[in-house]
Amino acid sequence: LNPPGSRLIGLTGGIASGKSSVGKVLQEEGVVVISCDAAAKQVVEQGCPGYEKVVKKFGRKILLPNGEIDRQKLGAVVFSNRENREILNRCIHPEIAKVVRRRLIWEFFKGTQLVVLDIPLLFESCNIRPYMHSVVLVYCTPEQQKERLMDRNDFTEEAANARINSQWSIDEKRGMADVVIDNTGLFLDTEAATKALVVELKKGIIPIRNILLLIMASIVGFILYNY
Repeated sequence: LNPPGSRLIGLTGGIASGKSSVGKVLQEEGVVVISCDAAAKQVVEQGCPGYEKVVKKFGRKILLPNGEIDRQKLGAVVFSNRENREILNRCIHPEIAKVVRRRLIWEFFKGTQLVVLDIPLLFESCNIRPYMHSVVLVYCTPEQQKERLMDRNDFTEEAANARINSQWSIDEKRGMADVVIDNTGLFLDTEAATKALVVELKKGIIPIRNILLLIMASIVGFILYNY
């Protein structure tokens, strides 16, 4: 997944840790960010394979009057029951993977040299970690996660805890990351740390033009040596 001269960076964090906000700053800095959350929404749109699988498993009770999936109803079903959550993952994860793979192939085909994959369950999905150049985690405390969820989504404390507990502990993930962006304070500080990270991530990436010149020089050298 990392062609010569390119880097695939993993971006993760806990729910409501500020990962999406960091992703927006990265995009503003010119970095290509592929969001698995966006892919997850895409694959359950009406007419998509993921939609059909989810409705077949959970019934039409999770639908809005217009036929779209009611994310709040579905969330209430899956976050209160681990078995239901695993069923949902089996329905949509293969479809998400297809969307993400196509986008990655396209970006690397275009010559994009720095791609960030925004994936909430990066560590839980242990099969993808080896393909990453490095993993960045956006951190806030579990108490902040709960407060932000209750404020942002108008969740009860029970509903917020259910969603937080459905993922690995953010403190556990923190010890597994290569880089940690602290989002416990002012977002201006988080933004500054993210911009500094972009500078570091771009270090050592060989421009595509230089790679092509090196390949051409090697070919010419081979021809001259053998003829």
